Amino acid sequence: MSVITRDDLAGEERDYQGIIWSTRMLRRDFRQKRTSMERARLHKAMCQYGAPPSPISCNENFFSFRRMDKRHRPWGPHFQLRNMMAVTSRQDIYYAKRLEGIYKTDALGSEAQTIIDTSKYSTNGNICMITTLAAMDDVLIAGGFDGEYAVVDLKSMEGPLTSMNTIRDWAPGTKSYITNHVHLFNDRHTYTPQAVLSSNDYSLRVLDCATNTFRYKFPFKAAVNCSATGPDGRLRVVVGDFPETLITNAETSEVLQTLRAHEGDAFACAWADDGIHVASASQDGTIAVWDARTWKPLALLPSELSIPRVLKFSPVGSGPRVLVSAEADDYVSIINATTFENKQTFDFFGQTGGVDFTPDGQSLFVANSEYGLGGIIELERAGGWNARRMNMRVEDAYDEDAKVDWGYESDLDDDYRVLCGQAERQRWGLDLGAIDV
Repeated sequence: MSVITRDDLAGEERDYQGIIWSTRMLRRDFRQKRTSMERARLHKAMCQYGAPPSPISCNENFFSFRRMDKRHRPWGPHFQLRNMMAVTSRQDIYYAKRLEGIYKTDALGSEAQTIIDTSKYSTNGNICMITTLAAMDDVLIAGGFDGEYAVVDLKSMEGPLTSMNTIRDWAPGTKSYITNHVHLFNDRHTYTPQAVLSSNDYSLRVLDCATNTFRYKFPFKAAVNCSATGPDGRLRVVVGDFPETLITNAETSEVLQTLRAHEGDAFACAWADDGIHVASASQDGTIAVWDARTWKPLALLPSELSIPRVLKFSPVGSGPRVLVSAEADDYVSIINATTFENKQTFDFFGQTGGVDFTPDGQSLFVANSEYGLGGIIELERAGGWNARRMNMRVEDAYDEDAKVDWGYESDLDDDYRVLCGQAERQRWGLDLGAIDV
């Protein structure tokens, strides 16, 4: 099957990747064998670090499976870089395709639309390979294996308008030009989209997408693997080929805080929309969370199986606050971002190509780049959480421990970051299946 929906699931007869386990072995038996193999493979790399922190309970139900489309398969050329998909709505899902470029589809799996045809470009005689991408509002930004970068104006009346360039100001002695990560934010002065490129040449660059010019270039002591700018645009978290997590001034790159929780290099970080929570993930298999008001550690969590490669906080006003951790293979953990004491795990078979929320936080898309079994998976907010919120006693609604979202219900309507009104939020999670029309 090329498309699997919730109605197609049939236990051992068919899972959400379309695998019919009854003709082979039980899925749980194969999962156990694969887990043993993966742990043995990772043992040599992980034994250099100390004992992992204690696992947390897997007893949450934040999201449920909605659909998987195997006709669209994101792909990345590097085993450590997994941000190969970006979502700006359920109608606008962008992904990198093997040696072809960046394509667009939607939640229903419509025929792919070409956004960037990389076969038209080459650098130093090499075909352009996309290593990371991000999208926000009407702008898409992508980075390549040889320092290429592309800025796409998605609102152009003539279709996506692409400007393809190559970074020229490489640091002396640079041996690798890979763009490891890119993210977008709006400048706090001009409100224009800015792209932050984290590169293997020990540099972080800030590109003004409106003028397609680099405003800043900041040097670091080693390769920069990922960064995230705080919601007010003043601070930035930076991780790379070093164990420390750096909190820097977003406009000068001055290191204001050096956070130490990991033993290995880090490849993922995120800054929550509430401005308070910052997370990073390391090669040692740990995920660290800090309170940005005091820079005190809130949690140090282990990965489920392999190395976490992507971190995403859920948007403000989208439901119970969660932190999503996507591992290199097989597992996406949806962590309770209020207590950090329990989580939900979604497991599949294959490499992770990326994860991203829709802006309203009601859908979480997972890219599986495995050959033959991969595709784009949509998870949706599980029903029932809204009833829990709306049925709280009045006195509980103002108890900090009772919050199930980034803010109190009375605060959400006044928060410009919340995309949905109160009436729409009340409809979330309603089960209309039993209603006769």
